[in-house]
Amino acid sequence: MNRKRILAALTLVLMASCVSYGKLETYAREHAGPSEFLSSRGVVQLRGDSPALYFNGTEWYDRARQAIAEAEDYILLFSFLTTESPRTTDIFQWLRAAQDRGVRVFVMVDSSSYYRSYPMTGRAINGAVPEARRLGLNIIEYNPIRGNRVPTFLHLFNRDHRKFWIVDGHFVSLGGQNIDYDSLRDPSEGGAVDTMVEIPSARAVRRMIDSFALTWNSFSLDKIDPADFPVRAVDGGAVDYWLIDQHLHGGERVTDMFDAFFTFAEEEIWMIQCYAYPTPALLDKIQFALDRGVRINMIVSDNHVANRFYKASYYSLAELIRRGVRVYFYSDPGGALLHYKMIMADDRLVSIGSANYNLRSQTTSRELSVIFADPRTAGTVKANVEELLLHSRKVTPAEAQGYRTLDNFFNFLLMQFWG
Repeated sequence: MNRKRILAALTLVLMASCVSYGKLETYAREHAGPSEFLSSRGVVQLRGDSPALYFNGTEWYDRARQAIAEAEDYILLFSFLTTESPRTTDIFQWLRAAQDRGVRVFVMVDSSSYYRSYPMTGRAINGAVPEARRLGLNIIEYNPIRGNRVPTFLHLFNRDHRKFWIVDGHFVSLGGQNIDYDSLRDPSEGGAVDTMVEIPSARAVRRMIDSFALTWNSFSLDKIDPADFPVRAVDGGAVDYWLIDQHLHGGERVTDMFDAFFTFAEEEIWMIQCYAYPTPALLDKIQFALDRGVRINMIVSDNHVANRFYKASYYSLAELIRRGVRVYFYSDPGGALLHYKMIMADDRLVSIGSANYNLRSQTTSRELSVIFADPRTAGTVKANVEELLLHSRKVTPAEAQGYRTLDNFFNFLLMQFWG
């Protein structure tokens, strides 16, 4: 047993990122608050009106239908996954109808779309890229996964985990909703509980148009010019925004977002995730906040799409609880997966986006999240958290310790990169 523990400790040390408890002490001493800290890390502050929020696949499906129907000029769409489902077909057909009336439609997806299965069955779900191409949509893959690229397999860890839409430059919507079987079904039918945020900010829209064009031009012979996509949103409003658009070769970092929350929270943090695979660096951040008297709560999903997710996520819970985190399992009555990715500090600072609590999201994949400081919107998010708690139960230390098995540990290591 001692040898197993030593192996576990060494592995986790090797996986640790460069951020430590001591660095958070420095950040707290040198910066007056999250805004000043994020500015020091190169994260630009934006201004806009309050965002619109969508909390499940049906809400987002209905909003997507409306947005596509109202589009007059262009639609830029990135989805980490796109798999076959009736609602996927609907969205593709709506996009085709928009294209037929002269709207410029550009769709990007990650090649991970080809490697999905139906929940808890192992039976493959077909990727929907061929369907989109049959309909004549302009769709490309990010960093295609092909057999002839296996010799350079480390490059294949470069995945684009973002999900965002831009329609006519009026807004950018981002969050966790894919165009796929799990995301678009209603939670009552086993679909995902997830969130998209619609941001009406001109600078945010321009940033993401530029990001989309840069990514598109990296993988397509048909180049696009970001200047050809006008911005129609306006700046102003009373809400402060910060975009975290993580790229492997520069830009904002998910780690900086985590640091802002755990360094400057004063009373309470809520963390919502599908699963929890915290790195040692993230555990340090959590410990820093706990030592300052901050209450930390985490809600994770008790429903998953494969056993490896159960095993990997449950393994980490004992350590979180030992440190003082209150952990809850969310068990949706319809069997829905909690795919929501959110952090909220003191009911005033909220982040929603694509980043998971694992090494991959902090280091090897592209991620997109938005932080906003808006008490009204934070109140909407808090009300949603309270709804989730109606179907949640607190995990006890004894239960969590029962998940500390060797099998679960190896799944935990695997899912740091593949989850």
